[in-house]
Amino acid sequence: MPAVVKHQDYEVLPHLEAMHLPRAVLLDIFDIALGEWANVNDDDPVETRLDEMRRWLTRHLRTDMRLRELGWTKCKHGKIEGIKHDALGLKLAAFNTDARTGVVSKKPSNVSKKGPQTTELTEHNSAVAEPDMFGYVKGVCSDPVSKYDFWCFCVHASDESKSAEISRPIEIVGGFVRDFSTRVILLEPGQRPGRLKPNPVPEDFAAIETPSISRRKA
Repeated sequence: MPAVVKHQDYEVLPHLEAMHLPRAVLLDIFDIALGEWANVNDDDPVETRLDEMRRWLTRHLRTDMRLRELGWTKCKHGKIEGIKHDALGLKLAAFNTDARTGVVSKKPSNVSKKGPQTTELTEHNSAVAEPDMFGYVKGVCSDPVSKYDFWCFCVHASDESKSAEISRPIEIVGGFVRDFSTRVILLEPGQRPGRLKPNPVPEDFAAIETPSISRRKA
């Protein structure tokens, strides 16, 4: 069955509100992570861009007081770093995904291979029907967290564009996600510019002519 893709405001906003994940908060967190990511340059190790994006997304998902007040807490269960909502039975983890992220007609995939724990959570999603939009508000969910509904904060950033979505994986092959039951688009490619290049050194300071020194005659 094709994934349900929600990209219009009347679809996106109620779905995210039901999950206690306001779009404005998620985009704020994405912007913070983008700021750190933009500081990475060619002198850094090649994997730094992915590490920095995931690091800052995860940190601010955990520390944002707006999400805390909505019931989200830190989660390391199964060695998958992210956040969880015990009352809703949800887990959310940050994923670096490819250029298909946020494209309504395509399906994104992670850019680095995931391990068996991610495979287990994805297969559990596939085996269990997704709650409807209002089914998330259902009281305290029973443990373990491995039975929670698993979602990914999928983000893509390049010098040309950036995009993001909250999506529920249901198929994973060889450590790479291949399908989703639902995709909730936060930001489509082209809606915002890509990485902002640092401003060049102002011309006034780019080259300073060395003053000439001459000895005064007595």
